[in-house]
Parts: sequence; structure tokens; C-alpha cells
Amino acid sequence: MKAITWKILGFLILSGLAYLITNSLEQMTYITIVYHLVMIIIYFVHERVWNLFPWGKTKGLFIQMTGLSGAGKSTLSKMVADKLRKRGIQVEILDGDEYRQNLCKDLGFSKEDRNENIRRLGFVSKVLERNNVVAIIAAINPYDQVRKELKKAGKNVKIVYIKSSLETVKKRDTKDLYRRAMLEDSHPEKVRNFTGISDPFDEPSCADLVIETDKNTVTESAKKLEKFILKNIQ
Repeated sequence: MKAITWKILGFLILSGLAYLITNSLEQMTYITIVYHLVMIIIYFVHERVWNLFPWGKTKGLFIQMTGLSGAGKSTLSKMVADKLRKRGIQVEILDGDEYRQNLCKDLGFSKEDRNENIRRLGFVSKVLERNNVVAIIAAINPYDQVRKELKKAGKNVKIVYIKSSLETVKKRDTKDLYRRAMLEDSHPEKVRNFTGISDPFDEPSCADLVIETDKNTVTESAKKLEKFILKNIQ
């Protein structure tokens, strides 16, 4: 409707100007119709020519992050997503905690359920990537088996390892999870099946990017991730 009203407005203005110049309804009609027909043809040719050039265009990307709880996956994802959106790039963050409350609320924390959780996030990410969205899975994603499985989905699937030592994330413990994971089994606040403490974490064997957040500042880490994404979508 916006395009139609714009063309009608242009048609009326051109008609008025043509009549003022020619003082002839016949010439006014001829000029206005011919002008708009020519401009329609030029527009379609112009669009098709520009479609041949890749300038300013980006493709989708599917990033599956991996790293211990507290390593900085969500923080970096949000920082970089904000920067990319300012460039006009579509970004969607699939936060592991958020999706467990909705799409994956039927899953527990066994190895099988954790892998199924990542597969579901991977399916959503792949659909987004096909539609030229940068999809970032910000989840612990602890098992190398399912990471490799998702990576086979296409060349636009990348693994980014947000690396931080266990000692460092224990000190951060922003969600008080490590303290609770190390409590006695009988304690009511005990967190079970916790990656890095009572559950294993497989170091990724085929990471496309490793960001060491215990050695780099948040700003430095975000710049590395942003640069990596831009390189892979242009």
C-alpha cells in the first residue's frame, strides 16, 4: 500500500507539472504514461544488474558455542549481536537456559538429554541460517560427538570454543552454581549433573575459533568473535 500510494502521488504530481508546461490534456497524458512505463522498465533492469554484485550482502551463519558455565558465552553473544545489528545484520541468540524453559522443557541433564537439547537448538539454528540469519547457540554443549554431528549439517556451521579454566569459572561463579555443585550429595541445594564438576566436558577437537576469556578481556574477546563472524558471512 505504501508503494502504491507513492506511485499515485508521483503520477499526480507529474501530471500536474506536464499540464502546466504543455497546457494540453492530451500531451499531459502521453508524457505521464510514457514516463512511468519507462521508469518501470528501468527499475527492473536496474535491480537485476545490482543483484549481480555481492556488495553489502551477507549470508547466514550457524555458530554452536561450547564452554564451561561462566566462561562468557552469553555475555559475548549479546555484545557481538548488538554490534552486528547496528550493521543491519540479522542475529538470533539461542540461549540454552531460555530454550530449556520452552522448546526443551521435557529434557533432563543426562548425556542423552543434553545431546537432544543441542540437536533441537541446532535444528532451529539451521533454519535461521538458511534465511540469512546469524544464529548463535549460547549453551555449554559439552559433548564432542553432537558438536561434530551438527557441524556436518553444512559449511556454514562453525564451532566456537569459549575457553576458560575451571579455576577461573569457579572464582566467577556468577550464578552460584559451582558452589552448589560441590555440596554434599545430601544437601538440599546440591546441583547434580553439573558440567566440569560431576559431569564431563569434552574439549572440542575441531573448533573453528578458540577465545580464551581467562586470558583476554571481554572487549578483546568480543572483537575476535565479531571479526570471525563478519569474515564468514560476507
